[in-house]
Formats: sequence, structure tokens, C-alpha cells
Amino acid sequence: MNINIEPYISVVPRVFHTGESQKITIKSKHDFVHLKGVYSVSILPRYEYQYNSELGTAHYDSFDVEAVNNELSFYYEFGVEQEYNIFVEPHDKTGRNVQGVKTSVYALDSDLYGKKVMKGDLHLHTTFSAGLETPEHRAVVARKNGFDFIAITDHNNYLGSIHLREKMDRCKTNMIFIRGEEVHAAKCPVHILSLGANKAIAPQVTEITDEQKQILLDLVDLYSGKVDEKVDIRAFVAAMDVFNKIKDAGGVSVLCHIYWDAVDTMHHNRMGAPEQLINALVNECKFDAFEITSGAPESDLKANYLQEIYYREKLPMNFPIIGITDSHTTLEAMTIFGKNYTIAFTDDRSEMGVLNALRQGLTVSVDGVGSNVICHGSLRLVKYASFLRERFYQRHDELARLEALLMERVLNENYDYISLVETVCDDNNMLMNEEWKVIM
Repeated sequence: MNINIEPYISVVPRVFHTGESQKITIKSKHDFVHLKGVYSVSILPRYEYQYNSELGTAHYDSFDVEAVNNELSFYYEFGVEQEYNIFVEPHDKTGRNVQGVKTSVYALDSDLYGKKVMKGDLHLHTTFSAGLETPEHRAVVARKNGFDFIAITDHNNYLGSIHLREKMDRCKTNMIFIRGEEVHAAKCPVHILSLGANKAIAPQVTEITDEQKQILLDLVDLYSGKVDEKVDIRAFVAAMDVFNKIKDAGGVSVLCHIYWDAVDTMHHNRMGAPEQLINALVNECKFDAFEITSGAPESDLKANYLQEIYYREKLPMNFPIIGITDSHTTLEAMTIFGKNYTIAFTDDRSEMGVLNALRQGLTVSVDGVGSNVICHGSLRLVKYASFLRERFYQRHDELARLEALLMERVLNENYDYISLVETVCDDNNMLMNEEWKVIM
């Protein structure tokens, strides 16, 4: 029987720099797995390869490597950015079980090589607005789902995100907590996320002071005649003003759930933002990112499908996107929390690192609701994210769950666990660094 022992081995490293000859080591993780003798190694590119019409295939020669001290080591240069499948078979195929290895690695060009990989949810609600649980509870459950960052974005309330950062100050974790709020300006149906701003935005746009009234009037003068007459100009400038204020506060603005289907049947009111208003905002494109995957339930995914099509047809090529759940609870029967998220490719593991990745379009939206997981973003990043979902996140998420269990103890005021949380976080980083140092 041919057995793939890939779960029992490590490949060091897993991510390579294109155009450089680098050492690859395949070694056993367990004492019951023995790499000995001579092995045949084949490396086949996943996407771009040289097809030979005479052969009717793309052939790549294998090469032999002898195991030393339960390890296989060899040098290889990956010429093109993509995933590479590695097949390792022993020369000696006698015995009941023939133990081979089928695995893969990824090669990246210079601009992406060395980026840290982080995933999280940037649109969550808590007890500071319409949510069922506290911000710290959301953080624990987020880590149980393998999230590296979250943004608490309560309705017109910045304080939930500040509360979480203060609460987590005494508990070292491997998570990043991003300041945020979901802003609904007065007389405006557009919902806008403010992420990473240095101050609250909602108080400036929900209470119309004389100063704010003049700001809006000036914007009306600026855009009058430039916006379709079917668009409510006051709602339009209110949204534009929110984008401006978030930018001035150093934050990232995100246009939210444009196909949210909200109806007040009792009073016969249609809520949400009409499409002509969204079109006018998109034509100006003063926001920083687009919420392509929203909190649509499994029973009705139409909104997400429409947002994907709208993004492809209306937004600039590779415009920054996020995937979120907009969840108000973590109760399994009532939520899709953990199924949708954003993968960000960052320069460092910080709030600013995530925000800059978003500004630069270095994000992928993952839609995990329904029978299939779908990634959205540039083709280049989706290929890489798909590899990470297959190879990186299973182990990463297992270790994150252990951290979450200890975080929960600390947040329940069992402060004796603080040092243990720090130790486990450091140990987890060390375990992941062996294979994945480049992206950790």
C-alpha cells in the first residue's frame, strides 16, 4: 500500500523567494516515521509550465536524494511565482507499506515575499450597540476560529473597540485589535466602516451642529449638477463627508453591504441605500475599500453574489476588498461568525500593518458560507491564499484555539494564567516559525 505520510513530516521552509537557489529540508516530526535510503524527488509547477506538444505533456525529470539523519535535503531554484507540488518516493518499495510524501510549497516574487499573513473579521458588533456579547468575548471566539485580528465596529459607537484594546492590555496574545465603528450619518442610509481612525467619527455626523451644517452645504455646492438627479444629494454628501472625516482621522473607510435587503413591512418603509446612490458614491470612489463578502445567511446568499458582480463591473481593477460576517453574536445557531473573513498580507503584525495592506489592495476575501469556500481578490493573491488555506491554516488554527482557551481564563479574571498565555503564544510562534518563518 502506498501511504502519503505528509501529515507526519515538515517541509522547511514552505515559502521561497523566486530566482534563488534555496535549501529544502523534509524531515520527520515523529519517531515512528523513518526516512532512510534513497528517494526520488519530483517537483511540478501548479499553474505555469512548459507544455511539449510532441510529448503531449509537460515533463519534469526527477532527481535522487539520500536520507541522512532522518532528513532529506536538497537545493532548488523556483523560477516563477506559484505553487509547486513535491512528490517523494523511496527507491525501496518492498514491504507492506510504501511511505512517500505528496506535498507542496510556494514561491513568491520580491514584493510579496516576506509579507506576514493574517486573517480576521473587520465588521463585528457587541454589547456596545446591537450585539449580544462583550468585545472581549468576541475576541476569545475569534481566536478560537484562528483569527489574528478583529475590528469591533459597533453602530455609531467607537467605544467598544477602545474597551477591547484596554481590556487586552494585560493579556499578551498573538492578536491585533483594530479600532473601529460602523457609521450611519444623519439623514443618510449608507453604512460605512471606519477602521483605525484616531477618534470617533459618528458624533461628528449624527449631531448636526452649525459647523457640520455648513460643511454639508459646501459639499452640496461642490457636487450639485455633477450627481444624477435621481440621487438624493443630501444623502450623497453626508456619505462623502464621512469618507473625508475618516481619512482626516488616519483611518480606512469601507463601503458596507450595498445589497443589504432591509424592509420595514409594518410601516411599508424600504431601508438601506438605493443603487443609484451607491453608483454615485462609486463614481467618485472616495472610500478606501469595498465589503465584497457580507453577513448573508446560508439561506440567502444573493446579496454576496450581487456584490461580487457589482465589484467586478463597477469598481476599479483590484480595488481593495474585505470579507466579513457583520455578526451580532457568536451563538452557533444564530451566526455565520468564523465562516467569512479577510486574509491580509502585511509588512508587520500590527493595526497599521493590516490597514496598510488594505489600502494597498493586499487582501483576499474568503466566503465560507454555503457548501463551497470561495476566495475573492486578485488572481495572484487568491492563488496564494488558496495554498495557505490548504497548507498553513489547519495547524495555525489548532494552535490559536489553545491560546483562546487560556485567554478566556484571563478575561474571566483568573490572572494566574497571564504568564501561561504569554508562554503558549511564544511557543506557538516557535512551532509555526520552523516551516513558516517567512510569513509569521
